[in-house]
Amino acid sequence: MVFESVVVDVLNRFLGDYVVNLDSSQLKLGIWGGDAVLKNLEIKENALSQLDLPFKVRAGHIGRLELKIPWTDIYNQSVEATLDGVYLLIVPTASIKYDAEKEEKQLQEARQRDLDRIEETKLKAAEQENTKLEKQDTFVEKLVTQVIKNLQVKISNIHVRYEDDITNPNCPLSFGVSLKNLSLQTADNYWKPSLLDEHSKLFFKLVQLNNLFAYWNVNSIGFTFFRPISANAKLRMNPRSDVDFSSPKVDLMVNLSEVAIELNKPQYISILELLGSVDMMSRNLPYRKYRPQVHVHRNARIWWKYVITGILEVDVKPHLHMWSWQHIRCHRETVKCYRGLYKKKITSKKPSVELLEKLEATQKSLDIFNITLARQQAEVEASKAGLRIYRPGKQMEEEESQGWFGWMWNWGGEAEAQTKEVKTGTFDGLFTVDEKAKLYTAIGYSETAANPNLPKNFEAMKVNFHMEKLSVSIKDQKDKNEIIKLTVGELKSTLTQRPGAQAIKVTAQLSLFEVTGLATKRPAPTLLSSRKAATGAGTPLFCILFETNPLDDSANQRLHVESQPLEIIYDAITVNNMSEFFRPPDDLQLDELTNATLMKLEQFRDRTSTGLLYVIETQKVLDLKVNLMASYVIIPQTGFYDGTQNIVLLDLGHFKMSSSSKKDLPQLSVGSSKIEDIMSRAYDNFDVQLSSLQLLYSKPDGDWKRARKQKRSPLHILEPVDMKVVVSRAMVVSDTRMAKYKMFGELPLLSLRISDNKLRNVLELVDSIPLPESRPAAPEAVIHSSAHCEKTPEFSRPFCFVNLTGSQEDLFYDAPSSPIGEKAFFPDNPMPLRYADLSKRTNLIKEDPQKNMTDFIMRFEINELSVQLCRLSGAQEIVVLQLDIEGLGTELKLRTFDMTSNTFLREICLKCPEYMGQ
Repeated sequence: MVFESVVVDVLNRFLGDYVVNLDSSQLKLGIWGGDAVLKNLEIKENALSQLDLPFKVRAGHIGRLELKIPWTDIYNQSVEATLDGVYLLIVPTASIKYDAEKEEKQLQEARQRDLDRIEETKLKAAEQENTKLEKQDTFVEKLVTQVIKNLQVKISNIHVRYEDDITNPNCPLSFGVSLKNLSLQTADNYWKPSLLDEHSKLFFKLVQLNNLFAYWNVNSIGFTFFRPISANAKLRMNPRSDVDFSSPKVDLMVNLSEVAIELNKPQYISILELLGSVDMMSRNLPYRKYRPQVHVHRNARIWWKYVITGILEVDVKPHLHMWSWQHIRCHRETVKCYRGLYKKKITSKKPSVELLEKLEATQKSLDIFNITLARQQAEVEASKAGLRIYRPGKQMEEEESQGWFGWMWNWGGEAEAQTKEVKTGTFDGLFTVDEKAKLYTAIGYSETAANPNLPKNFEAMKVNFHMEKLSVSIKDQKDKNEIIKLTVGELKSTLTQRPGAQAIKVTAQLSLFEVTGLATKRPAPTLLSSRKAATGAGTPLFCILFETNPLDDSANQRLHVESQPLEIIYDAITVNNMSEFFRPPDDLQLDELTNATLMKLEQFRDRTSTGLLYVIETQKVLDLKVNLMASYVIIPQTGFYDGTQNIVLLDLGHFKMSSSSKKDLPQLSVGSSKIEDIMSRAYDNFDVQLSSLQLLYSKPDGDWKRARKQKRSPLHILEPVDMKVVVSRAMVVSDTRMAKYKMFGELPLLSLRISDNKLRNVLELVDSIPLPESRPAAPEAVIHSSAHCEKTPEFSRPFCFVNLTGSQEDLFYDAPSSPIGEKAFFPDNPMPLRYADLSKRTNLIKEDPQKNMTDFIMRFEINELSVQLCRLSGAQEIVVLQLDIEGLGTELKLRTFDMTSNTFLREICLKCPEYMGQ
């Protein structure tokens, strides 16, 4: 039956990469009842291959997947989808026995998926030139809206678990995520479950999430990672948003009551071990096929053969073979053969089975790059020859009668011969003219209606997120007190989209932020609090706004950040315990983990740099406003604060940063304006202000809260400092006359005042604070390496297997680069030595001489610097020595090949005020 083939094809498209092939024998489809039931589906072993991780599925199945489709009244009745009982057990690839045939099959499947994605990308790029694309998208949007409108979903009993006895055999780990229930059901406008009201302009959906939790077990001891989470969401959709702008097309409200995350020391160590082990397992995957299945003990010859064979077959022979003339000739012939076969395939409406088999056999010996290149060349040759190219799923211009489903589905089979040729399984092939008209009426679509231009202020999508409380607890052991607990309250976020202006707006605010420390025979101390330093009731602690293309058209991008002050108190016991908590064990080496992390950071930095360059080149106008109220840090004597100790208080000051507007500047023209004025406008300027940065020392009876608000007091060591800085960023970075970055700063007054008694007390306070215990010095490198190899071979060199203790002798991981190092055994462009110097000289001649660009210019000046040394006489401080400096500054210029610096001083004066009167 046609419906059965349709359902099987759709399910194969969504589940084909993860579930063993579906067929009609597994599908129980009642045409009149409209029930499609799939039971006991087996999940593929390589279902996680797209994640590029050294993990595989040891066991996995889907208990029940049911679709209830009311074919007799599909436009009015609801479609019900039920997924129940998904259980997945994931293990390291190293724990699964190597099977060459299975590995090769999975490799070919993964490569075919990559090739299919490349072809889909090329097809989408070609379709963007089609004038019917907007109409096509409108139809699909309305169809999806209609499906969601009549959709009821229930997902239950999901459990995904990872087990690992390879990372640390003496302490196996397991972690997983479990979900009890996730449902989507229709509701009325009062958000009560009900049947669908066809007369309502809007339709409403309720989403309910129950008991989502995660765990991380260490050595078979159960630990909760985060407690069960329950959430609900309310979805309101406007199916006629193209003509009715009274409400958004999608309006979603998500509410979370509480999220509690817990982490203890065994879990932390286990996470570190797993991260290091994943990197090592990934690096050793190419050598897995040569790994012997015997113990290391008494089989040294076999394991040495494994080492030698692995290096030769993976690192040495491929490079030698790659640059041999025989391989080059064979590779060129293979690519040429593949190009010809592929050309025949794309120019044939029905390629023969023999042609497809030859094409598949030839494709196995080529990589993705060469396959893609050969395909592109074949398409160019076919286009130049005037041949018609047949693409799977691509709609031909003369095949207009296919309708809109031709680009979505490509079902096989023959169609009936009509006035125009119609592909089987397309929209027109499945439905008559009357059925098609009925579908268009049901989803509110018209082929002749033009897509209207949406108003700029119309919000098509609106998402509101609200979380009442988030807490993160860190413990040394499961049953001990929390070392530190972080609490976030009333987190609200909003996302809105205005497609008429291609704009997006994100806002977020936070009402409470609190950190408490370790309670040891005392109440848990408050280390950070927003309540004690709050400036007013009802004011959010932290607010952020990001917007593109605002309605007022004053900028292309807008970023506003504002925060209220925080009180930060240093607690030595908590800080020392946190330092001990995050200190890894002596036998855990994190070199590989650190290198992998740095590599990821380098990739992130490169992507970020590329994005910033794009913003600069496209000349985006940024409206930036940052306003961070003055937070302060209290450091008490003895490291514990209860209001009875001497304290040092550091006020971080009020920080402001804003972008300079160019609206009020006069208009420039090429003929009348000077080049210097034009170049000065080619900068984005940002004003930075820091006010009331100060340092105080107070005894228990001192009123430091009042002294913070004063310009000068006996408690001040560093009197309030105000600073202004202007940072400029060039829009043009290729002109030698323009510096890429400029910074001009000014500090009106820097005043230090300290007495001998105050200095003595400050030093005593610092000395009284207990510091974290330092780790003893590491032994000699050679001894350390050998000992490390004996204790934890899983974190040593890939082939470090000198371990005869029995339980850890099988630790040989599976997985992706050479253990010798990053560099290739042979360079990619080898050449005879006699040509080396000639090549270098040629490159020098071809390269353009590098310009001496100005990278950075800075000028910073302190107008007045005052240092006062005092002695205490009774309760009064008497100035003994005073140093006054005026006009102290520096100028710095950094260029590609040189650097210049100029430091200046206008006036200096040293006084003894105590004796000046005499």
